[in-house]
Amino acid sequence: MPTTTVAWFDSLTAGVQALGAAAREYRTAAQSARNAAWHTDPARLRPVSGSATVPGSNHAIRPHDDALWRLTELYATLRSSADELYENAAQAYAYGAAEAIRAVLDGDHPPFVEFGRRDGRYVLPNHPLPDLGAALDRWPGSADLDGFRRRVAEQQAARSTEREYTFFEDLADRESAEIAEARRVAAGLADSAYTYGEAAKSALHFTLLAEPHVNGGTQPQ
Repeated sequence: MPTTTVAWFDSLTAGVQALGAAAREYRTAAQSARNAAWHTDPARLRPVSGSATVPGSNHAIRPHDDALWRLTELYATLRSSADELYENAAQAYAYGAAEAIRAVLDGDHPPFVEFGRRDGRYVLPNHPLPDLGAALDRWPGSADLDGFRRRVAEQQAARSTEREYTFFEDLADRESAEIAEARRVAAGLADSAYTYGEAAKSALHFTLLAEPHVNGGTQPQ
């Protein structure tokens, strides 16, 4: 049976698109957890009165109260995990698209986006997103992409500040003004990185179409 050969630019763009799809799934999961938590918020609902006893003891439970509090903890854990996964995947999307663009502009033919993995998360580069403004000056969205890049860099710096001082905040058992501000700035990092990834995906397609040398004259469709 003949083997179908996938062009390098097809597998590259498919990989970038898959990173975006993964980020969207985590974003949806986080939002679903928020919605579920709202529906079971003990502060919003009036629990059904009534208790059940435990045989052989004087202990009694209020089943509806118990269910609401347990679900609150469950959804809070799910939301936190999904938020972290979304932020990680969104940044992987941004870096993956940016690095794909840079490789193509350098005349390389990478068939895949590459990332390390640790504990179910992508190992992200320890440097900011690359400045592709000059290289993409013919692309109409170049200025917007650069603005998205700057916003991501600002929020990444804020996230790093928050993490660096978390230890000291825990020791003091209170939140400093600096940590509160860093947390506020970093709060939208996942959405900003995803926005950058979406714009960079379009820039990647433009780059592939505009650079005939990248695939020996055969243009991606």
